[in-house]
Amino acid sequence: MRPPNPPSPERSAELRRRFAEEARSERPDLSQLCLLVGAEADGALDEAGIDAAQMELDRLAGQLPFRPGGPMSWATALHHLLGAREGFCGSPADYQRLESSLLHEVLRRRRGLPILLSVVWVEVARRAGAPVYGVALPGHFVVGGPDLPEATYLDAFDGGALYDAGALASRLASIFGQPVAVGREILRPDPPRAILVRVLLNLRRSYERRDRWEEALDALACSEALEPGDETLRRERGLLLVRCGRLDEALAVLEDYAAVAEGKDAEMTQRLVEAIRTHGAQALAAPEKRTFTLDEARALMPRVQEITADAVERYSKLAGDLEEARLEVVQSWAEELRTLGLEIKGLWLVDFDSGAGYYCWKYPEPALNHFHSYEEGFAGRLPLT
Repeated sequence: MRPPNPPSPERSAELRRRFAEEARSERPDLSQLCLLVGAEADGALDEAGIDAAQMELDRLAGQLPFRPGGPMSWATALHHLLGAREGFCGSPADYQRLESSLLHEVLRRRRGLPILLSVVWVEVARRAGAPVYGVALPGHFVVGGPDLPEATYLDAFDGGALYDAGALASRLASIFGQPVAVGREILRPDPPRAILVRVLLNLRRSYERRDRWEEALDALACSEALEPGDETLRRERGLLLVRCGRLDEALAVLEDYAAVAEGKDAEMTQRLVEAIRTHGAQALAAPEKRTFTLDEARALMPRVQEITADAVERYSKLAGDLEEARLEVVQSWAEELRTLGLEIKGLWLVDFDSGAGYYCWKYPEPALNHFHSYEEGFAGRLPLT
């Protein structure tokens, strides 16, 4: 999808103002926030289109039976209406479509990413008076409710099918290619702002996979309005500006970030600034993206461990006053692993892209035994069982 008429600068500024205002409100409207994001991405979505999308959610809510009964009756009614009658569901192909991250397109196509389909479920249920909420899982998203039987969730991607914790574990195992333990800690409700953080990250990554860097910057502006205190977004802005060829702006942003970052992050960012001054946008040149099955990633691990162990040994032998030499060791290690298709996420920390999230390894772990979604990062990784 490529919008035929992206929004004008004036329209874009107004959309971002309204987005920031809604995001700061005491009870942010999830559907309105998603639609404002959609209008920023698709200039064809005007005010009439936003209103029409909201009216479609109202219409769907009006099709639900009045007070159908207890929580399971609500869940069954939602499944029959949205999944069976209206045809909302997902397929693997939807992960590759940009429009799968835009609520107005999901309402039009009845197809989308799990998180956007779940937004439809949550918003329709909310309008009809059913207490439900979104639940972010690694690599997936479902809908829960405070009064549903324990560990029972609706999978909007599967047409609203009811899953218990065991079925969710099987669903995640099919995504990651390995059995996964689903504990209580990953089944917490997600508030609207947290859902928007994930929606915007999905949208940015979708643009980046298509080398549409300016549009990724536009989506990042919404993230910055949503999370004004997140300094890592400043670093991401700098990297996107490099991709756009706006090097002077990028250097200013990255230098500002390096000034507030800590430890190795600050050092590696400053090193990146120096590389950009020397090599320009080529400093971010990387091999073609690669995805791995778990078997492929584990087959590569002996080589990854060998390269990393050698780098760690050389790094540890350098005295503290030879920081330049230590940074060269780290840079050489990172470049060698990137040639294998890995992504470097920190000092001695690497990810293998599975196409649905990352298999994650950090030296000196003995094996590749963790994964996390694209959104959660190292702190949210879970063990493969």
